[in-house]
Amino acid sequence: MKEKWNFILYLVWFSYLTLSAVLMFGQGFLLSRKTLNDVSECVPLNNFGCDGRQNSSEKSTCTEDIKIQRILANSGSPSVCASKSHRVVFVLVDALRYDFTELKHDNEQPLYYQNRLPIIQKTIERWPDRARIFRFMADPPTTTLQRLKALMTGSLPTFVDASSNFAAIEIQEDNVIDQIVKGGRKAILLGDDTWMRLIPGRWLRSHALYSFHTWDLDTVDNEVDSKIYDELMRNDWDLLVAHYLGVDHAGHRYGPNHPEMARKLSETNARLEKIIEMLPSDAILYVVGDHGMTETDSQEWKDLDGDHGGESKDELTAALFAYHSLGFSGDASDRQSGKEIKQTDLAPTLSAALGRPPPAPSLGNLLFPILPKMPMTHTLLHLTNNLKQMTQYLVRYGEESQQISLDRLAHLINSTRDQIDKAANVRTEEELKVYIFNVRSLMDNIRGVFREVWVEFDSLSMLRALLLLLLIVFFNWIIIEGIPIERIPHVFASSFVPTGLISMAVCIGICYTGHYLEIIEDLGHAIILSTGLISGTITCILVIMHWDGITQKWYEGQTQFYERFARSALFASAIILVSNSYIIEEGATLSFLSLTILGLMAWNIGNMKSLVLWVAFGTVMALTRSYRGCREEQGDCWTSGGDVATGNASRAALVIALGSVAAIVAVSRRHIGWRGYGIAIAGIFSCAHWAVGWGSLGSPSRSKMLARGAWLVIVTMFILVWKRDGRGATLPLVVSGLLFYLSNTLVLGAAFAPTAGLALISGFLALNIVSMLKSEGSVKFSLTTRCNSSMACLWALLASYHFYGTGHHATLSNVRWAAVFHAGDPNHTAFGTPISVALMFIYLFGMPLMFGATVPLLALWGRNGASTLGPRTQLTAVFSLCLKFALCFTIRVFACALSATIHCRHLMIWGVFTPKLIFEVGSCTAAFIGTLIGAILTAWHLPNQTRSS
Repeated sequence: MKEKWNFILYLVWFSYLTLSAVLMFGQGFLLSRKTLNDVSECVPLNNFGCDGRQNSSEKSTCTEDIKIQRILANSGSPSVCASKSHRVVFVLVDALRYDFTELKHDNEQPLYYQNRLPIIQKTIERWPDRARIFRFMADPPTTTLQRLKALMTGSLPTFVDASSNFAAIEIQEDNVIDQIVKGGRKAILLGDDTWMRLIPGRWLRSHALYSFHTWDLDTVDNEVDSKIYDELMRNDWDLLVAHYLGVDHAGHRYGPNHPEMARKLSETNARLEKIIEMLPSDAILYVVGDHGMTETDSQEWKDLDGDHGGESKDELTAALFAYHSLGFSGDASDRQSGKEIKQTDLAPTLSAALGRPPPAPSLGNLLFPILPKMPMTHTLLHLTNNLKQMTQYLVRYGEESQQISLDRLAHLINSTRDQIDKAANVRTEEELKVYIFNVRSLMDNIRGVFREVWVEFDSLSMLRALLLLLLIVFFNWIIIEGIPIERIPHVFASSFVPTGLISMAVCIGICYTGHYLEIIEDLGHAIILSTGLISGTITCILVIMHWDGITQKWYEGQTQFYERFARSALFASAIILVSNSYIIEEGATLSFLSLTILGLMAWNIGNMKSLVLWVAFGTVMALTRSYRGCREEQGDCWTSGGDVATGNASRAALVIALGSVAAIVAVSRRHIGWRGYGIAIAGIFSCAHWAVGWGSLGSPSRSKMLARGAWLVIVTMFILVWKRDGRGATLPLVVSGLLFYLSNTLVLGAAFAPTAGLALISGFLALNIVSMLKSEGSVKFSLTTRCNSSMACLWALLASYHFYGTGHHATLSNVRWAAVFHAGDPNHTAFGTPISVALMFIYLFGMPLMFGATVPLLALWGRNGASTLGPRTQLTAVFSLCLKFALCFTIRVFACALSATIHCRHLMIWGVFTPKLIFEVGSCTAAFIGTLIGAILTAWHLPNQTRSS
């Protein structure tokens, strides 16, 4: 049948159009800030004469203070390299939250993370002029990659950068490390290899280790300890970077309130004590946390979480401790412990300590309380360097980007130049304090302006994408709901699909030609827009050609109440995504809608069996409630904290997981023929994987080997599923659903494996209720009834609900990366990155994938054996259902994109609406992939008969 593969090609075509439109929207909405290639320059003070001019012919000798005063009087002079520099030991304790550093003597029963770093407060109490401790406030997102970029460049991260947190690329902007290398100084790196990926080739020596073994608390820390004390005794470096990961990994694995966290903090205390003791007299020690970690109060330590990535207070509040044996500048107000400072302020401060100008993209202030004491003229020199760098950045940013209005930009530039002019008039300490305050206020204002413009979106790209999505939804809805089902095979037996694909290929060729001839500037947008519009035109023509059948079907059509309710429920669940409160509570709402739709179907059937099945379905959905997690906005309601936080199942959870997998495998094996043996073997491997690796006496290496065995069997069985046996497509679809179920159990782990079983059972019960609809009529009429839009809506809502039912939530901090490593570290293999991406994709979106692959069963499953119908009728029903199912997810993505557009200035845009959009796109992609797999399996196993149905 020609239309068989045209059906598949059309589904691919539809998926491409939807995802390309989403990509265009993402490029307009999830903007990275404009990066400049400028590099800060400074002229050595020795190059200036006593008249304050560079390369002056005046050879008279004078002091540095006089030179600087003359330089300050000349506001047009370039930035000046500080004559005095210090060595810096930069210790980054990953995820060092501020309250970890507090010491409360009256706390008689401290938690595991309290009072574990006494060396910090004791040092401050003993030498108040030598030590400082501040709240070091990060900007969201609080992933390590973005924090390192901000710390070294002094600029602000963007939300979209979070996607590259686990595939860091080289920083293309000026930064502290490049500045000291440019000045002829040397840097040493110890610890996290993210630094090597961000800033490669700049290190005199580096001892970097892989940083993503989140369950490994000691390897990186021990390696740093083995090198840092020897490095402290050398004098061939100017900056020593030591990045410890143990505290962060303890938080990811166990949460902050756990004995392992106490151990890691105690180790940190001991190493800081030794570092302070060995610190060279000319070196400054900065101990910082790049971010904090989450915490949910509970009665037991195992119910605490320790992740990061979002914008909660615990995630944003890190610590900065500074120590210098010769003392810092500042008065009592500057020494106030717990004072909040911005992380963007560190880059210009580090540069000043190392005798270099601030990095070109820096938006930070100088932190004089953690800089050594210096004469007033040197203080003013550093301030004017900072102002000159900011003036240059404002000028260049205005040249390269139109995000800031010219009037506002001119006002900011004039303000910085005014402050530069005023520096020469500062004479007393009081005037200096006022001047520092004014400069800080100005810099904070500029930073606020850039925060505003970096969430300015590309409105044109967003509106184009929304228009394309609307066209895709509108025309495909008319095609699938309007064209009579008996006409659909004839439509796809025609040249409709080939014409569309050829037209798209021509558009792409024209776009490439235009880009080559430099007529088209943005090739990606041109391709997406042209192919989208030509596809809309072709589908519009198709609708016009079949308008008579469409109008007749709508005129004669009669729908049941449950069908109208299902459509309304889907649209309502999409439309209300404009509410942040709804998004936060979406799991409960989706469960209610799914249960109600199926209840109306059971009521329409009107027999006792359908009622019993519906009650069983409701019971299964109620059981999934105990696994649904909560967001921090919902308060203290984490339901499975120990298992969520640690990834280790309790004894009861392990028994439930083993029992659920064993029961499902045992029951299903008897009904799927020879394929059941493969399912059984994979299930045995999965159960053995959890049992062998459970508890303190478990064997992680053997457990990982068993997991690999399970994956090998699953992949092998998936290949064997494609073997034709002439018995139709129902059995292969069931087997593929079971294989996706086993895949979900493996990545979810023993703690959440039962949720995959509950999802499978809920789908099975729904299938049996659906199969009874109109069973008293003809087989063909029953099949037509079971491929109406209410079935697709029900299936889509179930798939969306089980994202929440398996313990997920649409938040960055809810993502847990242990799923990648359950079978070992894939990064040690040749295809490590694709394997990691695939495992995380299944972990997050395995439910839409499983439900998408089983969509054809809605049409083929049931009493009225679909096999008695011709393959063309079966395939038409399956195609109709698959496209409707994909259309349901497209509608939800469109609603999320529209919601993000409407709320782009909303307080919760980055906390609620943007993560929801990203996760909904992921679910949509998984649903498309699953739908294609199910449709191709159906087409492959249906016989190539040509008789009329």
